[in-house]
Formats: sequence, C-alpha cells, structure tokens
Amino acid sequence: MGVSSTRHKPKKRHQNRTSEFCGIVLSLQIVDVKKSPLDEREARMLAEIETYPRVREWDVDIHTEELRKMYLQFKEFLGRLPDDKDQIFLVAELNRKVVGFLGIHRKGKRMKHVGVVGVTVHPDYWRKVFGTRLLKAGIECARREGFIRLEADTLAKNKAMRKIAEKLGFKLEGIRKMRVKMNKEYEDEALLALVLM
Repeated sequence: MGVSSTRHKPKKRHQNRTSEFCGIVLSLQIVDVKKSPLDEREARMLAEIETYPRVREWDVDIHTEELRKMYLQFKEFLGRLPDDKDQIFLVAELNRKVVGFLGIHRKGKRMKHVGVVGVTVHPDYWRKVFGTRLLKAGIECARREGFIRLEADTLAKNKAMRKIAEKLGFKLEGIRKMRVKMNKEYEDEALLALVLM
C-alpha cells in the first residue's frame, strides 16, 4: 500500500543534501514514494500543503479545498501508486517534515513518451531551492523511466516556477491567452517543455 502506519525500513533516498537556514544545518531528502511509502503523518502533510491558501492561489487544478477530503484523495492516490507505471511521485523532506512534492504522469496513447510535471512547495520554503531540487530529481527519474519529453504548465505570471524550469533546461513554447479562470479573472498560462534526448 502507498500509506503505511509504521515504517519497517529506512527510506530509500533519491538525494540527501544539507542546507543552512538561519544558521541551522538542515538535511533535505528527496524520497521516491514508490520505493518508500509514506506514513499517515506524511500523507497529512501533503494534504496540508495542497490546501494551504497561498498554494491554492497558484494551483490551476484544485480538486478540493477541504483538508480532510484532500487527505483522503492523497491516501487513495498513494494506495494506487506502487502499481502505477505511468506516475512518478517524489517528496521533499526537511528534517522529517514534508515541505514539497513533485508528480509526473504520462499522457496517454500516442503521447506515452510525454510526462506532465507538477511541483508544489509549502510557502514557508519558497525561494530556498527546494523546488529546484525537486524538479532536478524529477528530471533524473523521468530519464530513467524512459520519458522523452516533459511539460510543465503554469500561470504565465508565475515567474518563480518559470525561472526554476528554465534554469533546468525547460523552454517556453507558448502562452495560452485567457486559458484559466481564477477569482473571476482570466489568466494566461505558460507552456514550458524539456526534451530529454
């Protein structure tokens, strides 16, 4: 199962790096959730991040704003994850606290070589390289899994996400005008892509 109530073995880490924050050395770990299932506490942290108001401001595809419902959706997703060959899901943990996550899912049929990327980081950890580290780890996993192309759609005004993606090789392929309706306003959406060949 994707969510376990106890941990029997240490997590297999994708990356383990240290950072200094306010003079304190912190250990950032990128965890491949397929190889190391999350426990209940970690699943709740995912839901808390996804329903956080400042995160929702940038989320184009909100499933629910209710914490309990989001937690149940994550539990269901994590339960299916080990058998899902079309998904990559990584979690960033800082001193055992989930601070962000990345998902990549394959498109269907004739676009099985394409992965759609989503990166979410708790606002307390914005502008501290965690999004960059998650995306870099996701690109490495996607290469190993045989993806040829990665796509990241984001609001055109989301300069932080665009900067992270472009720093790691993504190219802006276009702006979709008035693509998203948020708070009674129409927003443009940027399409960024990275070819892995």
